[in-house]
Amino acid sequence: MTIEELMDLQEAGSRARILGLKAHENPYLKPERLPSDAIALGDWMARHDAWKFGWEAADASREGRIAKYFRDLLRSPSRSLRAEIPSFDIPQ
Repeated sequence: MTIEELMDLQEAGSRARILGLKAHENPYLKPERLPSDAIALGDWMARHDAWKFGWEAADASREGRIAKYFRDLLRSPSRSLRAEIPSFDIPQ
């Protein structure tokens, strides 16, 4: 998936929340969109999560909780961006 596709899916999730759809109405939860093999699972999860992220961010902003949402997101060990960024010790 390209970064453009990722951003489009996040925007779609955000629009869905604005239009009143619920989180469980994620189009990637439809039976015909579920992966049929292990290779497709990673792509499906990325698409599902991108849509969900957009939906959750829009939901948090509508409820006035956007700062808390991103603060919690960064602190969460399972969703932490810091966990994916390698740290390098630089000798002084």
